[in-house]
Amino acid sequence: MLHIKGLFSIRRAGIRRAGIAAASALALGVGAIVWATSPASAALSADSSQARPADAARCAASAISVWVDANQSNGAAGTFEYALEFTNIGSKPCTLIGYPGVTAIGATGKQLGDAAGWNPLYPARLVTIAAGGTAHSDLFWSDGEVFTSGCKPTQASAIKVYPPNLASAGLGFFDLPVCTLANHHYLSATVIRSGPRLDA
Repeated sequence: MLHIKGLFSIRRAGIRRAGIAAASALALGVGAIVWATSPASAALSADSSQARPADAARCAASAISVWVDANQSNGAAGTFEYALEFTNIGSKPCTLIGYPGVTAIGATGKQLGDAAGWNPLYPARLVTIAAGGTAHSDLFWSDGEVFTSGCKPTQASAIKVYPPNLASAGLGFFDLPVCTLANHHYLSATVIRSGPRLDA
């Protein structure tokens, strides 16, 4: 099992949160996804029915850093929820709308099981992320599916995330057991919404 500060590690009894300070967040660079502990500043949002702000183009892959905030998690009835954060590291506001693409991968880079499904908890709205600001999606991981469904679980090495409508993904550590067989939906994600905080 890979143990790195800031990750959530699985033990037989469930999830143990690593106690770490903001300074111990492991940064993997532009567009990287990491288990981190320090959310960036809040983002601004706009309804999808409104026009795109004049100074806010669609976010480029090079302007978005994606990470998981290890200080934000909820767990109940076999499912754990994490804040999947999208920080604008560019110099100008930019916009995103819709669902991110999320998959877990093994040490060889091969995808493990199904990609994350789309959780329709919230409607899609255009989100404007200020320079230095952060928006978020809720990422759900089902330990009930992983441990009770016969999905042949294995330990993931990384998570791959595609921001909505972008062809480039970032990679980062993901120290959780995942399914290796198809048709076992152990991950799901909501649409991106404004601000860095989980809604639940």
